[in-house]
Amino acid sequence: MSFSRLQEYSAWFKISKMTKTARRFLLTSLIIVFLLIAPAVLFYAWGYSFDWQNKKPVLTGGIYLESIPKKAEIYVNDELKARTPKLVKRLLPREYQIKLVKKDHHPWQKKMRVESKLVTEARNIFLVPQKPALELIRNDAGNNFSLEEFLKTDGERKIIIKAEKILSGLNTGTTSLDQIVSYKVIDQDIFYLQKPSYILYQTDLSGAVKNQVSLSPLPENNYQIFISPDRNLAVLDNKDRLYFLNQENKNFENLAENIKEVQFSKDGKKLLYFSKSEIWVYYLKENLIQPFKKAGEKELITRLSQEIKQAIWYPETNEHIIFSVGSLVKITELDGRDIRNTVDFLEKETSQIAYDQETESLYFTEGEKLYSVSLE
Repeated sequence: MSFSRLQEYSAWFKISKMTKTARRFLLTSLIIVFLLIAPAVLFYAWGYSFDWQNKKPVLTGGIYLESIPKKAEIYVNDELKARTPKLVKRLLPREYQIKLVKKDHHPWQKKMRVESKLVTEARNIFLVPQKPALELIRNDAGNNFSLEEFLKTDGERKIIIKAEKILSGLNTGTTSLDQIVSYKVIDQDIFYLQKPSYILYQTDLSGAVKNQVSLSPLPENNYQIFISPDRNLAVLDNKDRLYFLNQENKNFENLAENIKEVQFSKDGKKLLYFSKSEIWVYYLKENLIQPFKKAGEKELITRLSQEIKQAIWYPETNEHIIFSVGSLVKITELDGRDIRNTVDFLEKETSQIAYDQETESLYFTEGEKLYSVSLE
């Protein structure tokens, strides 16, 4: 017989030799321990935790955090919890100070409230590089230099030439673009405003079709046309009035006044526009990711005492705006819960800025110099 088997028999013999009272005491103790532990285990499994501040058990919640770049350190009330992306679980219902930290990047922080049985989310956190490396592209970007034209591909230039030929042929008997107030090419479609009606039309690169897009005429003026990836349309006149095409009644409606420039987001869900002192976002579709937004909602992103020179989307997230003011290029987020994280990205006296998705770089001009810089 093995030694281990002898030990088992010895233990059984000791228990069997216990008095009836001792055995009853042992059984009662085990039952009491079970009754004390079982509810705590069940409460934990159901998501409960004890709130010592309010002296009662409560259902917990959580915070989900996702960042670009990944693996940023997550601090909850100054305590390191995990790295992104991460769901921080079992948090009592209350407000927490959240901070994300990554080497060589600006930190991100925000007060976030946790509710019972719910998860508070921040899925579009962008940690901006602290020391971006600039690359000088050219030294001859003078007064006549257009950054927009510089970033166009040869294919885009050929399409524009073809579109102008087609539009010339559409003008009843003429061979010029005199009757075209403005036009914009997107994919294989050409959208254009035509005199004397000031109605918006659409054709394709074959010129075989002509569709009326808007029903009522715009005021006689000069216009720029802006189109989203899913064909939402806006126009800006030379008196800085912004109009948006209502897709239901097919009429242009005045959206804002004193607007300098306009840009649709690459995901087609938002319209960015800005004046000399304010940056606004118009939500074209319902935003189902926190913070939630309704379609048709307007949001003031920032108001400044200095003149805003330019503002563009950061298309890698569609949730951040790059803008230039004074001698700074700044980056801000749309998430306006608590504070809106805004950082000084570059200290440069820029005249033009543009983001190129093909190279994933921000381009800007300073004097006659053209630079590019990565945001990674």
